[in-house]
Amino acid sequence: MRTKLDPDDEFFIPDVIGIDWSKAEVGRHARKPGEKTEIFVDGAVAYQLRLIPSNNVLATFESTLDAWPVIIATIEAGRSPRTLALDAILIDGTAELVSAGPRLEMWARHNNGEPNPYGDLWAEMPRRVAETVA
Repeated sequence: MRTKLDPDDEFFIPDVIGIDWSKAEVGRHARKPGEKTEIFVDGAVAYQLRLIPSNNVLATFESTLDAWPVIIATIEAGRSPRTLALDAILIDGTAELVSAGPRLEMWARHNNGEPNPYGDLWAEMPRRVAETVA
């Protein structure tokens, strides 16, 4: 049985008594309701919304802030979220998938400041409770 923890051990807890906590930074504040969020992909110069499986490009955007309202409007106009994909166009011209399907709709609504359309699905499901046999 070991009584001392080695600093290379993954469970090592460092001594924090001598740390000056007055210089500690507070983490990012929680988002306010309705606050929009932009997603940045390293090396991306543009973003495109395309159809799956035909790969037809519906629109091209300079930032994801421009893409969120168009994605939501496309879905609300009757297009299934399963047929949409958002790609990042990289500097060399290649496209890299950012998100697709219902997850893309969830990201678009959340980052556009709207509630998650699938957020209450688990809350609506009835809870099953294990019964004990006496």
